[in-house]
Amino acid sequence: MHSFSVCPLTLHQVLVNTRYFFPTMKQEQNVAIPTLVYQKIYGSCLSCGENIVHPLCPECIAEGFKEWITKFPKEEAILKKRVDRFLQGHRFVEGDSKRCVACGKNRTHICPYCFTEYLYQITKEAGLGVRALSEFLFIFNFDFKHTGYSQELETYGGY
Repeated sequence: MHSFSVCPLTLHQVLVNTRYFFPTMKQEQNVAIPTLVYQKIYGSCLSCGENIVHPLCPECIAEGFKEWITKFPKEEAILKKRVDRFLQGHRFVEGDSKRCVACGKNRTHICPYCFTEYLYQITKEAGLGVRALSEFLFIFNFDFKHTGYSQELETYGGY
């Protein structure tokens, strides 16, 4: 799991971006405020808020994941559908993100750890067995600190 760090704001950033954080007469109150301003300024992960230090976009990771799940034909269709739905829901952020080291496009708005954690969860929910989950963790493990989902790999007998 990631620890959250507070990014210091300069007075100028606060004054320039105040309109995004506080409702005006034209905005509704008690509604979700888009995080695009925060992400544009800092290039942080939309999920955990940490700086993205391994800029590999969800689309590139998903490409490898979709190739891997072809080994499981019964679960393949549902997993691909869930991944595609996730990616489609995040298309609005493209262009305002960090450049991916694999494809070179500016669409890294979620760190590889958070995205692979999502992939791991949907893989577990699909009912794939321990062997498949262990294989997933060996191939798609971005838990370099060994504080999150990779601990499950250790319980499966890996590492």
